[in-house]
Amino acid sequence: MNYSIIIPLYNEEKNVETLLKEISIVIEKIKNNREFELIFIDDGSTDNTFKKLLNLKEKHSFKILKHKLNLSQSTAIYNGIRNSKFENLIFLDGDGQNDPNDLEDMIKNFEKGYDLIHGYRKDRKDKFFTKILPSKFANFLVRLITGSKIKDHGCSIKVLKKNVLDNSIFWGDFHRLFAARLNLKNLKFMQMPTNHRRRIYGDSKYGFYRVFKVFIDLIYIKLFHNKKNSNFYFIGFLGFCSMLMGLISLIFMFYLKIFEKISFIETPLPILVVSLFLSSLIFFSLLFIIQLLFEISKKNDENIYYDIID
Repeated sequence: MNYSIIIPLYNEEKNVETLLKEISIVIEKIKNNREFELIFIDDGSTDNTFKKLLNLKEKHSFKILKHKLNLSQSTAIYNGIRNSKFENLIFLDGDGQNDPNDLEDMIKNFEKGYDLIHGYRKDRKDKFFTKILPSKFANFLVRLITGSKIKDHGCSIKVLKKNVLDNSIFWGDFHRLFAARLNLKNLKFMQMPTNHRRRIYGDSKYGFYRVFKVFIDLIYIKLFHNKKNSNFYFIGFLGFCSMLMGLISLIFMFYLKIFEKISFIETPLPILVVSLFLSSLIFFSLLFIIQLLFEISKKNDENIYYDIID
């Protein structure tokens, strides 16, 4: 079996060389009857990540995709998938917190006939309040709303068959809820504990705001049944605020009715509630329309977004 290893990078100049060495060691160890290709996607880094990759490429064989702009981690992964040549995919983060040594056991289990091997960070080496707590809350929401059995949707290290993917999952920042968007009922999958390491260089790109984005994603998964949608989260924020204010107004309206004996028609709250819920629906529908237009534009101009150094 052959594998394409896809690694998105954004301002990881101090991590990329060590990560490449670690992956090379693992590949050399397990390459019997297997072929690997390594794809680094520089997502518009503003440091020397791209220059570092070019220097490393003089001694190592791998493919580079260079985004001309910072397009997002999901877009980087998507472009990596589109430019991969093998039937099996491996995802790794570029910050060095995923341990490439986990791949040996993951691949061995994958080759027993699984469609997906999904890692979970058993002992996370992150700050509790800014990383671990919001991650736990987000995973709880995902499992509650989607029924997904995945323990750690935020764990980046995965091995999967390319043919389990289809275009219906590639909307918004799909990498966060990647497994939840797959039809796991039709897939044979396994979850494995992974060695999560402390970030030594660079800054984390995530925090509490990620929970908000996960919530917006979950709304769309339920409303639009996994169809393509938007990553324009500012509009999503407006829709979320409208929905939240509508819910608060509804609760207050019933409070006045039950405890203060004030009839619905004695206040403007019924009109306000309807208006707020309608406005939230308009905002969410607008996201759907914008995403469709964006996808059409991307198909027409996709070659302007990145260069390929093979």
